[in-house]
Amino acid sequence: NNPTMASALQLPPQSASPSGQVLALLSTLSNPSSSSSQDAHARHALALKARDDALSSSNDSYSNLCTEFCRVLCCQSPELLSIEVLKEFHDSLAGDTDMFHKCCGWIQNNGGNNAQRDQGMMMWNTLRQMAGLLLKNALVSPPPPSALVQTKRMKLSLEAATEIKHGLLRCLTDALSPIRGVASTAIARCCTAAVYLEKSMGIFFSVGNWVELVPFILHCVQIGNTTQQTSIDSMEQHAGIGALVTLRKLLEDIPNRVAAEAPSTSFHELVPALLTCLQSPIQTRRKEALACLNVFIFPMPGSLVANMDRYLGGLSALASDESAEIRQLVCQGIVSLLSQRAEYIKPHFASIVTFMLTATSDADPSVALEACDFWLTFASLDEDSYDDEMMGCVAQSLPQLLPVLLKGMVYPPDKIEELLEDNAIDERGGDDRQQDLAPVFHSAKTKGQYDSDDDDSEDGGSDDEMDDDGGEWSLRKCSAASLDSLAGIFGASYVLPPLLPALQEGLRHPDQWFREASILALGAISDGCMAEITPHLPQLHPFLLSQLTSQDSLPQLRCISAWALGRYASWTVTADDPSLVACSIEALVGRLLDRNKKVQVATCSALGVYVEVAGDLMTPYLEPVYRALMEALQLYRTRSILCLFDTLGVMADNIGAAIGEGPLPGMYVPPILKRWNDIGRENPMDRSLLPLMECLGSITVVCGMNYQPWAVETFEMAMSTIEGSMLIISHYNDISDVDDELADPMICAIDLIDGLIEGLGSNFATLVAGSARFGPTFPNLLQQIVAHDIPGVRISAFAVLGDLARQAPTLIEAGLPTLLSEAISSIDPMHPAVCNNSLWALGEICVRCGENAGPLTPNAADLLQNLIPLLMGNSIDIDGNPIDTPVPGIVENAAITLGRLACVNPSFVAPELGRFLLGWCDGLSKISNPTERKDAFSGFILALRANPHSIQNAGPGLSQTIGSILFAVVSWHVASDDLLEGTNVLHSNYGFQPFPSEFVELKQSLTQLLTDIKTSAGQESWNQVESQMPINVKRLMKEVYNV
Repeated sequence: NNPTMASALQLPPQSASPSGQVLALLSTLSNPSSSSSQDAHARHALALKARDDALSSSNDSYSNLCTEFCRVLCCQSPELLSIEVLKEFHDSLAGDTDMFHKCCGWIQNNGGNNAQRDQGMMMWNTLRQMAGLLLKNALVSPPPPSALVQTKRMKLSLEAATEIKHGLLRCLTDALSPIRGVASTAIARCCTAAVYLEKSMGIFFSVGNWVELVPFILHCVQIGNTTQQTSIDSMEQHAGIGALVTLRKLLEDIPNRVAAEAPSTSFHELVPALLTCLQSPIQTRRKEALACLNVFIFPMPGSLVANMDRYLGGLSALASDESAEIRQLVCQGIVSLLSQRAEYIKPHFASIVTFMLTATSDADPSVALEACDFWLTFASLDEDSYDDEMMGCVAQSLPQLLPVLLKGMVYPPDKIEELLEDNAIDERGGDDRQQDLAPVFHSAKTKGQYDSDDDDSEDGGSDDEMDDDGGEWSLRKCSAASLDSLAGIFGASYVLPPLLPALQEGLRHPDQWFREASILALGAISDGCMAEITPHLPQLHPFLLSQLTSQDSLPQLRCISAWALGRYASWTVTADDPSLVACSIEALVGRLLDRNKKVQVATCSALGVYVEVAGDLMTPYLEPVYRALMEALQLYRTRSILCLFDTLGVMADNIGAAIGEGPLPGMYVPPILKRWNDIGRENPMDRSLLPLMECLGSITVVCGMNYQPWAVETFEMAMSTIEGSMLIISHYNDISDVDDELADPMICAIDLIDGLIEGLGSNFATLVAGSARFGPTFPNLLQQIVAHDIPGVRISAFAVLGDLARQAPTLIEAGLPTLLSEAISSIDPMHPAVCNNSLWALGEICVRCGENAGPLTPNAADLLQNLIPLLMGNSIDIDGNPIDTPVPGIVENAAITLGRLACVNPSFVAPELGRFLLGWCDGLSKISNPTERKDAFSGFILALRANPHSIQNAGPGLSQTIGSILFAVVSWHVASDDLLEGTNVLHSNYGFQPFPSEFVELKQSLTQLLTDIKTSAGQESWNQVESQMPINVKRLMKEVYNV
């Protein structure tokens, strides 16, 4: 290593030589033995055990072996080893000296010939790399300590940590790129691990405690800058490149830690040094420096702000670099600036748009993809991030850009070749390949005012189902997404004129791959250009149907046609011609039995979209659709079957009661249950059962009593799944080791039982009584799942508890004290969905109690004390820190539950009403469900009547308290959508709705309450209240409530 650099950094002398024993250990672990494979395997196993024993037996042995690994990594040649170490290396191999002779035999042979030396050095450097990787793993993820060690994690000694840190820094200057790479990865991983393991790793390897790290990196970069013309093989250039690679890895992993903990002087000098690197004649230096600067955009240190013009100039200078990797990084930097700090590129936006337009057509697909992301990013910006001038620049580029995007949607030749091979495999049939399988997830059912369901199908189905790139972000996907987004913000007047000629040419193209891309583009503009495309749909719709149904169409063309039909499903349904729906459904149903798995998925997805749009208009076609779906059920395998179950669930959710009438349930429910049995016999926890249970959960609700013939079988299969999951989870000593996905089958089965409760109503209790196997254990199991350690299980369990209180209360009577205690203990905003569902369940129990306060009396005080912090916004997390961010739905659900509790007995709430009156009013004003709002206000009125003085004791002042009550009352006259969206209704133009006619008695109670409050407050106080009211609220109060 360079002595000048070492002395400048005041590093200690070179590490000592490694021992012969560790060299023998590494040789055996690498296992290039010429002996019999059985002997080699035995030696390898012994070496693994010796390594793990040394790393786990004591902190001293752990430190010693880590230090030895570092010494091997640092030792550049076996020539540096002493005769004694070489002898120890040879003798420690227990007779199998093949590796020794390959590494070191040339030394004993007077240096050997060039071929022997080259082979020896190659094997030696292999050992060095292995030592570096083992060192990194031992530092970041050491084996668990043995039973004799009183520690949770092995720790280095100070001496070992110091030598290892210096050794790793020295290796950044190594002549070999793989050694520098191993060292840089070890440094970055150690610094990252130090963020999470402060006690064991942070004391040595955090950026703040490794004080030499960033100064050393800076020094290496600067030395490389001052020796620009030095050979790329010089020590200075090796050091510079090693430092740049390390800095990039650190910034990618922990940019904010580097910015916050590095010595400020060194850190602020990094940006100027990196900018100088951009002018280097060495490509690797330019590339790594630019990658580092791009990552700096997110934390945006002051040094980058101060040098922004230099950075932008560097991007401009590298825009035509011969290296595709560098051009890609130039585009990446511009896109990052656009998304994070667009103000810096606004003055240069016109020239940037011109450059990006050219780059989107770059011959290298990685550059084109990065440039294409510019358009998608621009179209996704908040309105505050761009101005009219920037919009104008992009608008002027659309005539050149849109044909480029269309071209980018065509599969490249290598991908086409791969797809044709996949098509041939599907045509022959066979098991699913890995790329055919998709992960399956399940979200527990939420109740009350909290709605976490996401509808991804409004735009015509998942984009993953309309192409063959899988999860990979490709130029094709980015081009389509960019076109979709640009059409959304610019509209048809800007998009269609330049796009239509190219689109029409592509749709008529004899090459199916070009037609496929053009149909993708046609679907992509559906949202932004629907009105203007509509006149063309009478011709386009039959064209799409023909591409879907033709036997000559490629599977990819059939897929994209199905997807595009889904994008224009709304036109089909609303058009004057009812035959359009019929022929669309017929075409899609006809393709359900396609042999190609991608077509199966695309057709199912498109059918689901039609169902969502058409709703009960699907009723005339239900019998042939279900018949085809059940045929497909016998044919489909993993991914296709998942989509089929999703489609069945969508049909239940959107068509309604018609799917449960007459012979229809008998057509599809038995085959679904048979499929469950068939899969369950092989693996009852198979994740493909999740969408099956989800679709059954929807079906049971819609079919209601018509599901009764299969209710017991469904109930017992769900209960069996719950018991099986609980048994598997019980084998884990630490619940934190349980993967969330492991509980998904149990959660899904609980949700299915909840569907049975909703569908069967009070008859669910009869169902449970009729199950000899699970009827007696059901109440006990309910108590177990509401107290389960996994939050997702409790979410679904409280949904069941609330619905049982509504529909089959006899099933919870015996265990009610335990169930109430568990529900109250789950009122924790740190788990929002659990908290909301427990609140909802408690409210439903209150409703069921009616005026019978007995069951609630023992728990009422505890419940109230848990509700107050939610209403007043002073909840705290597990560490006692306040939770500042309001959790959606919690205040509303707390207000509802409190009102329902007061309806049971106002004295549960009234004595402390002054503490939380204002918070309760706030929660009342946000409730959107009329029935829940009615319950909440009914209890509110009773509580105020029981403690009218609470208005004077509520806080800031009488007029403000009365104002809060009035604004809560105003919510009765605001549309539910406006409440959910937080629309400002306190202005003269807002049109209030009348009070719901079905709640006349409540309106009378509110009118009397407001009259009494006005009388009690006195005219002076009331005048003060009125002075703070908006005009429309004042008018509402006089016209509706006579106050």
